[in-house]
Amino acid sequence: MNLKLLTPTQVLVDTEVQKISVEMLDGFFTLLPKHIDFVDALKNGILSYTVNGKTSYAACNKGVLVKKGPQVCVSTSFAILGSNLADLKKMIVTTFREMEEGHKELNLSMARLELGLTKGLIALNKGGNNVGL
Repeated sequence: MNLKLLTPTQVLVDTEVQKISVEMLDGFFTLLPKHIDFVDALKNGILSYTVNGKTSYAACNKGVLVKKGPQVCVSTSFAILGSNLADLKKMIVTTFREMEEGHKELNLSMARLELGLTKGLIALNKGGNNVGL
């Protein structure tokens, strides 16, 4: 069967696999080539897939898995690939730390913009121009 792992910006995996194991909202599933077609929602967690007897991993943010015939498509907002779980854990920690720093900077910038807008509206209102405040 063919696995495609998609994020909004790229195709992370597009390969033939022997099996896929993943946690869904209903529990853990292992998909084999002749598994019945279905659609289900993914939980945050680790998706593992086997290619030529070697298992690889992808840490996935919530998403959707669609199995139709030999095609398995996993769509998620964010994923990190790794060849072993220890390395994947390190990458997850590093990536989420970087993302958290980015969110802090974004929040600070938004707070500055809101403060500037508020000061500008107050100055406009004090100047005698009624702008509906």
